Amino acid sequence: MKIWFNQSFSLRNVIANMVAARPGLDIAVSTIDGDAPVRDVAPDFWVEPARGATDYVEWALATAIDRGVTHLVAGRGRTGIAAQRERFAAAGIALHVAADAATLDLLDDKAAFTVSLGDDPHRCPSIAVTTADGFDAAVATLTRGGRAACVKPVRGVYGAGYWTLDGATPLAHLADPDARRIAPALYVDALRHAEVQGETFALLVMEHLPGLEASVDIVADHGRVLLAAVRTKLDPNRQRIETRHPLIAHATMLVARHALHGALNVQYKQDAAGQWRILEINSRAAGGASYGDAVGIPFCATWIDVVTGTAQAFDGAIDAQVVAVVHATPRAQQKSGTPSNPRQ
Repeated sequence: MKIWFNQSFSLRNVIANMVAARPGLDIAVSTIDGDAPVRDVAPDFWVEPARGATDYVEWALATAIDRGVTHLVAGRGRTGIAAQRERFAAAGIALHVAADAATLDLLDDKAAFTVSLGDDPHRCPSIAVTTADGFDAAVATLTRGGRAACVKPVRGVYGAGYWTLDGATPLAHLADPDARRIAPALYVDALRHAEVQGETFALLVMEHLPGLEASVDIVADHGRVLLAAVRTKLDPNRQRIETRHPLIAHATMLVARHALHGALNVQYKQDAAGQWRILEINSRAAGGASYGDAVGIPFCATWIDVVTGTAQAFDGAIDAQVVAVVHATPRAQQKSGTPSNPRQ
């Protein structure tokens, strides 16, 4: 059995914990960057082609066959790979992706996913827009009663393109761009200019949620939740991790509805009244998911056990706080830019 994790987010701690928990497994990791931190902890490692350099799905299939991979845990290109599941299966390669291609596309489209929630009480008030006039109308609707609004692209990761629409002055977004705050009038002016230039856009205007943010880290086996823990971000460094939290029931329902598989996370944030609103389902593990391992939640071991077909459900009662710290780790000397396993 050879298990391949292709390019994904924040894999270093996950892979290190998997190797420590299941030292006998043959685990390989690939990344675009030959100097990625995960290189130092992966038992086997190789470099992927740059984005746009090749047909990625075809490369992944050929690489898996050439390297004797039996299980592919797909991060990069997972929607396209999921669409070719039968071809991978015919080559003896078991795919581990969060869902089928259609469901992955739904989860990636924040507007479509919001619509799919129907009258779910955790749904965040939001309006999809594709025109400047539509944006103006959406902001007017969502800011009635003194509420604030925000905007983000319909598709995107890591909060790219997010803005809170409450810039106090016309220069607020220039004075402190990291705050991601802009005056609505300036934003709509940019949209009107884009329309004149022939650019298109798809945005989701939402009620601004000023409260706490929580991520429900989940390991599932084809719709059945085996492990779930809620990480509430108390401040930039501290998080509270709980396995007895009311959001788990809601997230578990969504996992069953979409028959989700493997490691994933469901993100929520509190509105001004303290009510939890769902932001999205990420069809991958969150960057901080491995924090649970530090307080006795076997997230990484359960994930790799799902891949090998040996996973057991975890139902321990955990309520603990963690502090995220950065520490330095020496790495082996090698020529700059040379992967530890140069075979590509």
